[in-house]
Amino acid sequence: MPHITLEYSSNITQTVNFEDLFSDFHRTLAEVGGVRINNCKSRGIRRDVFLVGEGDPKAAFVHVDVLLVEGRSQQWMQRVGQPMLQSVEQAFEESKRNLQLQITVHFRDLKRERYFKYPSGTLTPVEELDAVAKG
Repeated sequence: MPHITLEYSSNITQTVNFEDLFSDFHRTLAEVGGVRINNCKSRGIRRDVFLVGEGDPKAAFVHVDVLLVEGRSQQWMQRVGQPMLQSVEQAFEESKRNLQLQITVHFRDLKRERYFKYPSGTLTPVEELDAVAKG
């Protein structure tokens, strides 16, 4: 945990260094959010079937979904979400210029009692995350 899924519309044709972008996500989650970096897992999914708005061929999207075990405060999400959004904006700079690009970052909570992990004991306690968020 966390699991990060980046989806993007297939009309985005620029070359994106996803390894660097995902590394930025992981560093932000670790350095700003207090998450253990080795717990971060990211993947990118190109969406060939999509519709943005009324179907303008230049309408495009990038959406980042961050799934975390519940317990993060709104303050924590703001401190982590803004730098993640900026990382995506930088990575897709060319598409921002050439397309009508919309970029979103969304955090979702996962109930702790419904999440099972091997090896056990590797989740960051919520108390540690709150202490990091308070700075």
